[in-house]
Amino acid sequence: MIRASVLFLTLSLLVVTGCVKQQENAGGQGGEENEVYAVVNGQEIKAKDVQDKIKNDLQELKRNEYEIKKRATEEVVQQKLVEEEAKKQGTTIDKIFSQFDSLKDGDVSPDDIKGFLKSRNIEEKKLTKQEKDSIPQIIKMQRVYEARQKFVQDLRAKANVQFKIPKPPEEIVNVDPGHGTPWGSPSAKVTIVEFSDFQCPFCARGRQRLDEVMDKYKDKVKVYFRYFPLESIHPMAFHAAEAAACALDQNKFWEYHNMLFDHQDKLDEKSLIGYAKDLKLDGKSFEDCLKSHKHQADIHADQEAGQKVGVNSTPTFFVDGHAVRGAQPIEAFSEIIDESLAK
Repeated sequence: MIRASVLFLTLSLLVVTGCVKQQENAGGQGGEENEVYAVVNGQEIKAKDVQDKIKNDLQELKRNEYEIKKRATEEVVQQKLVEEEAKKQGTTIDKIFSQFDSLKDGDVSPDDIKGFLKSRNIEEKKLTKQEKDSIPQIIKMQRVYEARQKFVQDLRAKANVQFKIPKPPEEIVNVDPGHGTPWGSPSAKVTIVEFSDFQCPFCARGRQRLDEVMDKYKDKVKVYFRYFPLESIHPMAFHAAEAAACALDQNKFWEYHNMLFDHQDKLDEKSLIGYAKDLKLDGKSFEDCLKSHKHQADIHADQEAGQKVGVNSTPTFFVDGHAVRGAQPIEAFSEIIDESLAK
C-alpha cells in the first residue's frame, strides 16, 4: 500500500540553502539592548554591542522560519486537495496515484538516457556499470513521479488557496546591478541581481531556477550577474569569474556563463581557454585578458558590494530588492515577481 505521507514527501519542496562562506565569527540570537551577553574581566558585553554583527543573521532566521512554515502548509494543502479529489471520485488516494504506475512499463531510449544525464550534468564515462544499468529504472520511476506531481499541481492550480501566515518584516535592499549586461529585456519591469560562484553546485541549480523564471516571465524580468567566488572553499571560482569577465569584454558573457555551469568539474585554465574557443571568441584577446588578471579589481568590487548587502552564501538573489537565498523553488521568486508586476 502506498502511504500518502510518502507521496507528499516526494512532492514537497526541497530546501536548498547554498554554498556558505566560511565565517570567522559566529553571532548569537539577539535580545533587549541592555541584556548582558557576556562578562569579560568584570566588563559587561550587552546585546546592543553585538546587534549590528548579527542583524543579517537574525533577519535570515526569520525568513527561513516563514519559508519552512509556508512549505509545510503547502504540503498539507496538497494533501487535502488530493483527499477531496479521492472522495469526489469515490476512491482512495492510493488508487488515484496507482493509475500512473503503467508509465514504468514504457521503453527507455538512448536519447532518454542522454537527456537524463545532461539534465543532471553527469558524465556517462564516470559512471560504474552498475550505475549505468540503473539509469533506465530511475527514468521510469521519474516518469511516474512527474505524472503524479503534475496531477497534484493541476489540482492546486484550480483551487482557491489563501495563505494567512504573516510574513516577517523585510528590509528592501537597494542593490547596484553592477556593470554587466542583463539577461532579458533591458526595459523589463522586474530586476534580479544574482551574486554567484561558478564552482558552487547550488549556484548551478540557481542557474536552472533562473531558466524557469525567464521561461515563465519572459520580457517582464531581467537578470544581472555579480561575481561572488567563495575562495576559501572553491579555489577555482575566482579564476573562472575572471574568465567570464573576459568573455563579457567580447559580449559573450551569458553564453560563457552557461558553459561554466555546464562544466563545473573542469575550471582549470586550459579548459577556460577551450570554452572561449568553443564559443568562437577571439582566442588571443581572451587569453591575454585572462592571464593579465585585468578584471581582478572588478571581481573584488562585486564581492565587497555583496558583503555590504548581507551576502554570505551563494547563490543569493535580490528580486527588486527582496533577498532570496539559495536555489529556492520557483514559487519563492514568483511570489515577489507577481507582487512587483501587480503594482
